[in-house]
Amino acid sequence: MALRRTYGFKGMEDMGPVYKSMEVKDGAAILSFDHAKDGFNRLKGMEGFEIAGDDKVFYPAEAEEYNNLQIKVKSDKVKNPVAVRYCFRDFKPGNVANLRELPMYPFRTDNWE
Repeated sequence: MALRRTYGFKGMEDMGPVYKSMEVKDGAAILSFDHAKDGFNRLKGMEGFEIAGDDKVFYPAEAEEYNNLQIKVKSDKVKNPVAVRYCFRDFKPGNVANLRELPMYPFRTDNWE
């Protein structure tokens, strides 16, 4: 981060993936990110995701790379996703990073209390 921001080095990432947007497609949440222009450090086996429907109950979710630059999140317990969270709980670490191994920032797509 210091090399890029303080000393002006070009051509290197200085941040991990940051949540940008979500769309729902065929019962899954499709997530887009900034700072992941080359993809993610894994295609499957992504951990730390939860998903909820209109009832606002979160369930552990399966996540995998989708369309090379997005992540698809789904659960058999949630037919119509409304919200996704990543690393939102203290006891649930995640394992997703960009190809520079800079970790994904925790996020939530909801603003529920």
